[in-house]
Amino acid sequence: MNFYYSRISNISQSASRQYHNFKNIEGFDSNNLFVDKVQGNVPFLERVEAAKLFDTVTATNGKHTIVVDSIDRLGRSLVDILNTIELFNKNSINLKSLKEGFETLLPNGDENPIAKVVCSVMGSIGEMERNRIKQRTAEGIAIAKAKGKYKGRKVGSSQSNDKLLERHKVVVTKLKKGLTVREINSMTGKSSATIIKVKKVLEQKGEL
Repeated sequence: MNFYYSRISNISQSASRQYHNFKNIEGFDSNNLFVDKVQGNVPFLERVEAAKLFDTVTATNGKHTIVVDSIDRLGRSLVDILNTIELFNKNSINLKSLKEGFETLLPNGDENPIAKVVCSVMGSIGEMERNRIKQRTAEGIAIAKAKGKYKGRKVGSSQSNDKLLERHKVVVTKLKKGLTVREINSMTGKSSATIIKVKKVLEQKGEL
């Protein structure tokens, strides 16, 4: 089943061009169209309609494709785009970009090698960006330690692991779908500390 995602930067713009391109696809169903009016620098799953789209697709059995007019509808940051594609792959969701002319998954569910090459090139650039972020974070911690302001991670509460998972079922579900701490925080309002605790428990149980 095809689902369609459109993004425009502000309310004064029109999604008519993207909509026209979608209409040319055989079997197009406007009920499966999700449109966000948001800047491209907002991560995909922090957008209202994108989050609804992801939940809809992952809650429906079968092979599904998310169609976008162009890859930049997912975001402007290479890291965010790659993270979104990786998330789709983890959940067996095919991404089809009309402008770039490729799909991320083959009919048998394997990764498309052409798309993989494109994503690998993007990934090398994204990796450089992530390394710079890690370096700046490490430098910030070092400075904080030197000033005596860094105390490290606080000891967690004494609640049992099972109770923790039971209390935060929605976090468990979204972690198992491959969402990041930041994405889950944005979608559920749960604190990053809580999400990290749940993630650690799931990792210890071998469920992630």
